Amino acid sequence: ANSNYAPANTIFLNPSSSADSKAFIDFNIVGASTYVLNDYAYFNSNLLAISREAAAGNETEPLYDRGGAPYSAYVDVQVHGPSLSVSYGKFGGGLFMNLRSVTSVSGVPAHLANHAENGFDFEDQLGNEYTTSNANIGSLSWLEYGANFSYIISQSGRDMYTLGGNLKYLNGLAGAGLNVQKWNYQVQNDSVLNSFEFAGEYGLPNISSDQEGASGILGNGSGLGLDLGFSYKKMKKSAQGYLPHAAGQCKLKDYQYKFGVSLLDIGGVRMKNGFYREFSIQDSVVWEDYGGADPAELAEVDALINEELLRLSSDSENSSYRMALPTALSAQFDYNFGKGFYANSTLIHGFSRKRKLGVKRNSTFSITPRYERRQVEVALPLTIQNYQK
Repeated sequence: ANSNYAPANTIFLNPSSSADSKAFIDFNIVGASTYVLNDYAYFNSNLLAISREAAAGNETEPLYDRGGAPYSAYVDVQVHGPSLSVSYGKFGGGLFMNLRSVTSVSGVPAHLANHAENGFDFEDQLGNEYTTSNANIGSLSWLEYGANFSYIISQSGRDMYTLGGNLKYLNGLAGAGLNVQKWNYQVQNDSVLNSFEFAGEYGLPNISSDQEGASGILGNGSGLGLDLGFSYKKMKKSAQGYLPHAAGQCKLKDYQYKFGVSLLDIGGVRMKNGFYREFSIQDSVVWEDYGGADPAELAEVDALINEELLRLSSDSENSSYRMALPTALSAQFDYNFGKGFYANSTLIHGFSRKRKLGVKRNSTFSITPRYERRQVEVALPLTIQNYQK
């Protein structure tokens, strides 16, 4: 993410990195990444040991952190399609296409986590009244087609300043969200649930089980996204008049250190033809035979929630709702020790979604020593996950 030779990838951390890249042209054919994190369930064995047990027909039971509430989870899957980045003179730019899918869960209290693990008829919690506040669940999948542009705005002595941005058109594939501002409830027994106060909103896509292939999800939503970035470099030699990769200046100049700050994934996707409800129910509601509910499609889920908990008269079908992107603020620092050795620290701070449907990026802080040359690069990131908690 902080390489000097891979601007087709680094622009997604800081869009200004394509200007003064050590690569004149960087072309990416395809790539993929998966990131999964939660702070509730875990395994006490490594992945290799779990795989061996599974091959032997044995199931490894997860363990649970009982004292870590409120709980959160995050899944980020990306497929990077063909992309091109060019650096010439004071300019940098390119085109890219990505498929992204993000799911985030935050603010889950211990009693809801226990219900998720053991069912709503969990005997230890029957008859007790519980309150949930500011819990959020979101899942969003989308295609993005974008353009990057960056420019060296100032060169004075050994100082170099760069600005950049990514503008993205978003094709929403599927998006669902639940924002619970407050819910007071009590599970009486294995068939009766009492809801005393329920406030929040939810949005569900209108995708039926008989839709096949991509035709059932393409065009479900659209939107715009934006990334903005700034970089400062302290060069080893004077940057006055320096034009990277320009004619007559084939020799690149290196930096002693650089600092960058960026605002990522500004914007959202407007999902259409779905189910949306915003509610604030102050009356007590009794849901009888909740254990017998078995909705097969999202339309049935919406109807069930409204009939048993909300009891609103308005129709939610063919509604639109906005799903916010995983907006984050990032800061990066990179120091050049010489002979290809660097040390980098990167902060990514995901913004909360307490009052808005959308997905929240996981917050991380990493320190990464790396060795890079034109044809080889090795990095070893040491990362603190979910530091906000």
